[in-house]
Amino acid sequence: MNIFRRPPAPTATAPDPAPTGTGISLTKGESAGISLVKTDPTVQITAHLDWNGGSASRRARGADLELYVLHVPASGVSPGGKRSTPKEGGAIYYRNLGSLDQAPYIRHHGDSLTPGRESATIGRIDRQGYALICAYSAVGNGVGSFKSYGAKAIVTDGANQTITVPLYDNNQHAYWVAIALVDFTHDNPLISQVERYSRPNSEARPMLYTDGRFLMDAGPVEFK
Repeated sequence: MNIFRRPPAPTATAPDPAPTGTGISLTKGESAGISLVKTDPTVQITAHLDWNGGSASRRARGADLELYVLHVPASGVSPGGKRSTPKEGGAIYYRNLGSLDQAPYIRHHGDSLTPGRESATIGRIDRQGYALICAYSAVGNGVGSFKSYGAKAIVTDGANQTITVPLYDNNQHAYWVAIALVDFTHDNPLISQVERYSRPNSEARPMLYTDGRFLMDAGPVEFK
């Protein structure tokens, strides 16, 4: 019973709700926290992008999605009152798998060309600032929403705490979706359902800022 959840858009003075369970699914705009010992260097969490391709006809037309983890290290977080800046190049994905043995202490576990799962492990929680879990839909998929592919993010400590982050909007023309933001600046990592989409036909990935904000269509262009 370690997971605690917050309703969408909590007020700044609202206390953290009491724990409600060890496996939850977030509603739109909701947040939930995982209780971890941040000072333990062996502690890790894993972010999964799961998708089943949707219907049989949808799978037949293609459903190649990519997991991206955009990241800001704890050392790069903007101090209170300071202007935030974009984190250029802070992305772990199939072309930049990263490492758990050196910065950024995030490791992508490989590309999946068919419906299933892509995963990335985030280590050294004490050295993490923010991580934005995104999905990219390959151009070859054609028209189709991430929701129609059955896409969702799952964040887990690998033991008894799992947070599922579904998608709720049926956006048919976006190549990018930002699904979940993991905020490591709290005593316990806070996972938020953020669901924002790129402009129609935009290949530019999202950009994560040093204060945890992010902007769609502002990063480097991707093409697959």
